[in-house]
Amino acid sequence: MMQFLYRPPAPLQEDLLHLIFEHTSCPETLAYAALVCRAWVIPAQVALYKDIQYSPLTPCRKDALLARTLRSRPHLLRFVRRLSLVTLWTHSPTPELCDWIALIPMHHLRDFLWTWERGYLLSSFLSLPALQTTRNIDLRGRLYTLTAVQSILDLPHLEVLSLELSGDEQGTLTCSPLKLQHLGVVAHGGYSSALDKLLGAVGHRIESLRILSTFGEDPEGDSALVSCVLTQCVDLHSLDIAATSSPKPPFPAIETLIRQYSSLKHLRCSTGAVPDIFGAMPPGLQHLRLPLTPSQVEPLLAYLKHETASLFLRSLELISGCDVDSQRITKACRIHGVRLRLHCD
Repeated sequence: MMQFLYRPPAPLQEDLLHLIFEHTSCPETLAYAALVCRAWVIPAQVALYKDIQYSPLTPCRKDALLARTLRSRPHLLRFVRRLSLVTLWTHSPTPELCDWIALIPMHHLRDFLWTWERGYLLSSFLSLPALQTTRNIDLRGRLYTLTAVQSILDLPHLEVLSLELSGDEQGTLTCSPLKLQHLGVVAHGGYSSALDKLLGAVGHRIESLRILSTFGEDPEGDSALVSCVLTQCVDLHSLDIAATSSPKPPFPAIETLIRQYSSLKHLRCSTGAVPDIFGAMPPGLQHLRLPLTPSQVEPLLAYLKHETASLFLRSLELISGCDVDSQRITKACRIHGVRLRLHCD
């Protein structure tokens, strides 16, 4: 009689555990996974604490439990890579509720997002060790003064910055971070002297610009904003233009921007369709996103057949209605090896 010896399954390697837990979105599952065995503890905790959303004064038990856990077990803070802080209804985050943020080690936090509705940006938060070495900062709230903006620009490791301008910020900007490459601005008031000063301080360094503003509502303001971008931003490789109004009005000045930046690789335009936009496309454009009307189908097909588009264009994302001939566009993209995504507006 044959005898079979039981052999326990070989333990999963740590890199495989990291990969598995990275695709596990349920926090409860990750918390229980950390209790299975010693080999699972670190990979499960890395996935559980890498992306934290925290609202200090909400009645949610989850936020209170999170803060208590991170205070009592500070070794978990080295796993935090992204922190989203929400203080919607308070004038400032209460220090004793956010004290654990000060314990996050330097060079660990990569992304910091702060959303608030009332109050001021706290300079004490920007002086925390983790924020001093953060590369990506997204601030969604009113800054009031350019002095507050300057305190952000003074962060030495900042590479990506997103912020909001109301247009009435006063003050001056004296310098820009050496590593800043990507800037996103929500210009609630359209063109303003504050926007001009911001682009004047960082425009010569950035290679990527994203602007959300009131395009199409004030032609003179649009022209002034375009002139500001062209004057201050020397060489852009990525441009993202979006309008705050809906339905999104046409923004003819986008054609002027596109013609100026012949080295654009990425172009996203979420404002209304411009009739002659395909004649202005940069020769080396690789990724394109824009709204499309039925009258633009033929110019788009002609653009896809052009030699430069067939050589460089890799992806095309269109926002259109149901009356657009999507079959011809799909066929042309398939012929020229362009990835196509269609969105019905």
